[in-house]
Amino acid sequence: MNTIENINKKMHVTGSLINLKTIQENFEKINAKDICSEDEKQEIMEFLNAIDTELNSIQEKIGFIRQM
Repeated sequence: MNTIENINKKMHVTGSLINLKTIQENFEKINAKDICSEDEKQEIMEFLNAIDTELNSIQEKIGFIRQM
């Protein structure tokens, strides 16, 4: 693997680790909530949407790395 491909792969792996950290933080926020009020349910939905976005980003990075 040439140097540029190797650097590119490492950037995608590092980016995926950042995505995973963001996912963890959002799950921690969800865990701290009591699902009682509509406001809290809405906040949880926002956290779940953020998690979904991060997962999609990881999937894109995995696809890119597999193509290398």
